[in-house]
Amino acid sequence: MKKFAVLTFLSALLIAVFAIAGGKYDGHFGDIDKNSDKVVVKEEFVEFFKANGDPAAAFAIIDVDKSGGIDHDEWHAFKEAHGYGHKDSNNPDEKK
Repeated sequence: MKKFAVLTFLSALLIAVFAIAGGKYDGHFGDIDKNSDKVVVKEEFVEFFKANGDPAAAFAIIDVDKSGGIDHDEWHAFKEAHGYGHKDSNNPDEKK
């Protein structure tokens, strides 16, 4: 039920994410999580997506539980809600 609520919330924010943050937010979680602690903190996210409009705003939206970090479930819920495929590597063309 919690995952459904998260997906519903993220789907409702689809327009807001791109209006506020702009750009494409797609990547392999392991590539974004530079210190491999299984949580992407704001600094890691902003650095990885620095070429996008406002990655700090996108981070705030994706961090649904407002823990200060994006976990694997939050990241994949966001990607699924926005039509991004799962990536197993840093190859931008590889989708599952």
